[in-house]
Amino acid sequence: MAGGVPPRGTRSDARAEIAAEHARGRAAVRRARGDSEGVARGGPRSGEREGRAPRSPVDRAECGAPRALAEGPNVTDLVLAHDYLVQVGGAERVVADWVEGFGSKRVVTLAYRPETTFDAFRRVDVRASIPAGLAGQVERMLPALPAIAARTTVAGGDVALVSSSGWAHRFRFEIPHVVYVHSPARWLYAADDYRMRLSAVRRAGLTVSTPILRSGDREAMARAAAIVANSEVTRERIRSAYGLESTVVHPPVQPVSDRSTPPARDLPDAFAVVVARDRGYKNVPLAVDAAREAGLAIAVVGAGSESLDDPGAGVHGLGRVSDDELCWVYRHAAVVVGAGREDFGLTVLEAALEGTPAATVAAGGYLETVRPGVSGAHAASATVADLAEAIRVARTADPSDVREWGLAFRRDAHVDRLSSLIDEAVRRA
Repeated sequence: MAGGVPPRGTRSDARAEIAAEHARGRAAVRRARGDSEGVARGGPRSGEREGRAPRSPVDRAECGAPRALAEGPNVTDLVLAHDYLVQVGGAERVVADWVEGFGSKRVVTLAYRPETTFDAFRRVDVRASIPAGLAGQVERMLPALPAIAARTTVAGGDVALVSSSGWAHRFRFEIPHVVYVHSPARWLYAADDYRMRLSAVRRAGLTVSTPILRSGDREAMARAAAIVANSEVTRERIRSAYGLESTVVHPPVQPVSDRSTPPARDLPDAFAVVVARDRGYKNVPLAVDAAREAGLAIAVVGAGSESLDDPGAGVHGLGRVSDDELCWVYRHAAVVVGAGREDFGLTVLEAALEGTPAATVAAGGYLETVRPGVSGAHAASATVADLAEAIRVARTADPSDVREWGLAFRRDAHVDRLSSLIDEAVRRA
């Protein structure tokens, strides 16, 4: 193949070995557990996480058994808190991994819709402040959420681990709490990104209320026993928004599924993939144009991507897919493309675990999740021409090197690091 791209057969052989390694890892986990945990291993379910139908991270390959916190104080009851559990996004995936990694039994949140988020939450006690009938409308309730969050009480455990993109750190805590920040609230500190989705009336309302919302937000964050950022980018945003320091612990990354199933529609032999929900800052059009400039068709995975579907032009809008289908897409794609402003960049690491390299803009979390020359390439600028060149370069990466890079972000390392920080925070409390 031209341009120094490894022959498809070579990449397929490498990925077959990767799949075999996943299988060996799963067998080892089952032997260690004795198959005694009763973990559900069902098929695809409805919902959305970056456009996929949800399956619990508990069902994925290389999962470890629940564990207690690291050596230190006798912290046996870890309560989890999260903004709201109504979708299958990256932040929700982290909390679902905590349920398994820490063996937590309770999650406090603003709203909960079990049918549209990870199944892991069905096995724990989820306490939501907003009635179930209104849970699907939570994002429309922005003016009321500060008051609701302030009345949401977290109590009854030794310590709380809080997952926040804007709300959970504002809850009323009666126990020490550590806040894991995915990003300071975009509607307060990156409002231009957030306003892309709002009507003119809602944009005006947000502008008027921002000063009051920021004041309460800063006061709430300052009450945390410790603050953890999911990336260096987020740590800088925390410093800018709150004037507070934080420690970086990258989110846990695991294979999206232990099974690989082709999507319902055929894809070309050579294609790129971009995985993104319908958010303006994801910049899907740039990814599409760059792939076409590089001579590749592109599969777009995510709710709303059907509107981009134009097979004749090499654009395949798949919409939502199951984790099994996403595993197949990752494994067979020539490259995964990242064109948006990401705080971390989870999808490129999920693809890396399948041996698929990444071509991304050189910004945000991609500076940490993509290593040029090892797991992919960065574009010299956020333009079609430069991202297309990054795609060409990324395709020369060795699949085994790509996967090795992805393994550095495994869940057990994440849990160990957080355990140490939680213990330290409890000692100081």
